[in-house]
Amino acid sequence: MLRPVRRRRSKAGRLAPVIAAAVLAALLAGCAPDPPASAPPAADPLAWAARVRQAVDDTTLADAGLQLPDRANVFAARIFDGGAAPAYAFFEAGGGGFTDSFFPASSVKLLAALGALDFARGLGLTGAALIDGDWSVRDTYDAALRWSSNEDYDELVRIAGVEWLNRQFLPGHGYPATAIQEPYGGGEQVTFSPEMVLSEGGRDIDVPERDGEDDYGCGGGNCSTLFEMTDALRRVVLDDELPAPDRFDLDPADIAGLQDALAGAEGFIAPGVADALGPDARIFTKPGWVPDLDCVETALIVDPATGHRFLLGLSAPDDGTCDELSVMAHDVLLLLDRCDDGTALRADGSRVAVVNGRQADGQPVAKSATMACSLR
Repeated sequence: MLRPVRRRRSKAGRLAPVIAAAVLAALLAGCAPDPPASAPPAADPLAWAARVRQAVDDTTLADAGLQLPDRANVFAARIFDGGAAPAYAFFEAGGGGFTDSFFPASSVKLLAALGALDFARGLGLTGAALIDGDWSVRDTYDAALRWSSNEDYDELVRIAGVEWLNRQFLPGHGYPATAIQEPYGGGEQVTFSPEMVLSEGGRDIDVPERDGEDDYGCGGGNCSTLFEMTDALRRVVLDDELPAPDRFDLDPADIAGLQDALAGAEGFIAPGVADALGPDARIFTKPGWVPDLDCVETALIVDPATGHRFLLGLSAPDDGTCDELSVMAHDVLLLLDRCDDGTALRADGSRVAVVNGRQADGQPVAKSATMACSLR
């Protein structure tokens, strides 16, 4: 989904290579605030991934006859209500949720948006901040997510800066397998962040130019896992239901803006979701596609008829249309829609019994209990 939205003047192009400009840049760098330190959740940011990896069911979908294209990956969850916080039964198939053997394409743009917002938050700003008096950060992430604008994605990466994004934000929030360092816009680059001014509420903050490294892993390209990209989407869409350590520390207006952009994005799985759950199913999604390489989509899906909710992360080699993702989504959702009994995992690491599709607090949970599924 690579729809251009607008052309923005290149900020790098406005940095004329003359002595006066160089002196001015040096002066600005001397008085500008240091880039902020990312504020990770209070809990161990890596603990959740370890718990999910230990608990994920990697047999039920295959045993139920799920057919996948060669080299496809599935990471999915049924979300259960009825407790103090959502609980999740996780499933995977094919290469699963923790492989990076595919290209994340535009699905990684949500993490770039979160990084830019977190950087701005550290400066006391929100998505309403203007970039050099032009477009706002909110305009930029909306275009990157809703329309998958490559130019706006590149801008988000430059706002955060690749060094801070890859050394602080991503590992500090539980996403060490993700690297974001590759431009998607034609003729653009993201390794160098030019000096910029972020303005909001009568405040102008000079952010000095920043120069990153050429390779933060993955051979200098972008990489991620279905778990990490899907988990970021989970934390955005379910924000008001999550315990504080599991939430991104962002302005509520930006959480709402991210949710709206994800709800407005057009992905590949919609036909399969409609066939499985009905035409009224709601999809929050971030798709990605590189022709002749990979089709990817991460989504949170709500069935208003039953109240059932699902997380879905899919990737498959490109078949020319990405229609295979719709088929995969249909088949996985039909199976998970029947997973009503067993156990589920909360973000704090506790396990809870699930009975008839809802959490059953107080009911003992056997150590040998499986993820919530009753496909018999």
